[in-house]
Amino acid sequence: MLCAGKIQGVLSVEENSGPGRESPVQYLPISAVAEILYCPRNFYYRLVEGAEDSNAHLLEGHLQEERRNERERLVREKALQLRSVMVSSERLQLLGVVDVLEERGEPYPVEYKKGMRRENLNDDVQLCAQAMALEEHLGRDLIRGYIYYAGSHARREVYFTEELRALVESTVRRARAILESGAIPPPLADNRCRGCALQSRCLPEEIKYLKGESPGPVRPVPGLNPGRVLYVDQQGACIRRKGQRLLVTMEKETLADIPLCNVDQVVLVGGVNISTPVIKLLLESGTPVSFLSTGGAFRGVLEPSLNRNCILRLAQYGAYFDPVNRLNLAREFVRGKLANMRTMLLRYNRELHDTEIDAAVRRMARYITAAAGAGEPSLLLGLEGMGSREYFRVFGRLIRREMPFMFEGRNRRPPRDPVNAMLGYCYSMLMKDLRSAVALVGFDPYLGFFHEAKYGRPALALDLMEEFRPIVADSVVLTAINKGMISETDFEYRLGGCFLNDTGRKKIYRAYEERRQQQITHPLFGYRLPYRRVFELQARFLGKVLQKELDRYIPFTVR
Repeated sequence: MLCAGKIQGVLSVEENSGPGRESPVQYLPISAVAEILYCPRNFYYRLVEGAEDSNAHLLEGHLQEERRNERERLVREKALQLRSVMVSSERLQLLGVVDVLEERGEPYPVEYKKGMRRENLNDDVQLCAQAMALEEHLGRDLIRGYIYYAGSHARREVYFTEELRALVESTVRRARAILESGAIPPPLADNRCRGCALQSRCLPEEIKYLKGESPGPVRPVPGLNPGRVLYVDQQGACIRRKGQRLLVTMEKETLADIPLCNVDQVVLVGGVNISTPVIKLLLESGTPVSFLSTGGAFRGVLEPSLNRNCILRLAQYGAYFDPVNRLNLAREFVRGKLANMRTMLLRYNRELHDTEIDAAVRRMARYITAAAGAGEPSLLLGLEGMGSREYFRVFGRLIRREMPFMFEGRNRRPPRDPVNAMLGYCYSMLMKDLRSAVALVGFDPYLGFFHEAKYGRPALALDLMEEFRPIVADSVVLTAINKGMISETDFEYRLGGCFLNDTGRKKIYRAYEERRQQQITHPLFGYRLPYRRVFELQARFLGKVLQKELDRYIPFTVR
């Protein structure tokens, strides 16, 4: 087959139809097969898990490709050039796109690379595989091809020797072996990982460090998503589209005009309207939209299609139905929550020297030890409840500023005092972030290991949220009170409960955003990263535990 087009993913082709037909044949992308010689793990993530992660290097390459393809046919220096020629090999069961097919006396493929001229065997294999596919359709042997390096504006000639052709065939066999086994190749954790778009998914240095195979990892490369959130809670406001910009309007007044590229997440509170063109734009750009009530209840999320990583979800379901694995994970979630609660009390009591807090800290230490060895889910649930009650029994003592309201214990649905109103609101925003993190990784957010599966409850997001409740949500509330950011005028009483009003919600948004963007030193790896990145990191570690890359889940605990 020879035609113009692009290749994405794996194409299944039916050999024949009717009763007794053979299984569909998988045609593999040539570029992905060649990637095995550079990084087998990259091949696995791209082909098995359907990873589409991108970074600045890939985006630059795509832009260069678009500029090349503006003209499909070109005569240059007495050579005929055809661009983006799709080829396939029935014998090797490969599909690919030849960047440029030139003919100057004889046909030859040209592969474009964005960097400087270099000798990369995987590039040679990719070019040779394209040539072998072309040979099937042209009915003639191809002797050589070229790799053009945009960074140095130079070509490198590649001869299609018998040795290179044999390497192509052995690489294809290796690719199919990885697909059939389903096993994740080990990480490389060397210079090839620097600048890789899959680094935040793969976590090569972290995996090797946790296995005791390497020193501590370096600071992770920042992602393309800086975590910018657009909060809209002006009741009656509407979000409209203007090209690639989002307009927040109220009747005929424009409240905000924001480029889509500056928005990574949208949160709508209460009666805010959003137009269909905006919804389509956000879905196309992969930008999730969360919905909260004015009282802080999480209503749901609008997000792009379900992550294609069904392999991870199968592992998640398997662990859920294994009582031992399920209890092991639940113990770690509870241990992380209680440990961080205890740390919060210790931090504040360095200045308070409160004997009641001291006593609570000692009792919580016993609950943490007991939780680590709990042999039954019911016992673990009881220990989590006792530890939480102990924590909230003295939580009000952490408030250092005189306020006209008091905290006398946890209450909700509805919250009956300002502190509980803020706690509930922050928990909803935290849960929204953790739900986005588990969905991004590829989990089913509704099937957890500690929280029971109930209709509509994002149990896994709640599981991972436990260790972050005290150090993110509770910390935001205490900071807002103790630093005088919030006052009694920021609340309203209605329907038998206490709720943040418009000005109060805005203050809590700012405080919460400051906390989720705050840099913290990772307790295991020693590098610094914002809390919002830690949410995703913990979700990815959980995935690697479920897929047997790591032995156990380690909760994120602070000192």
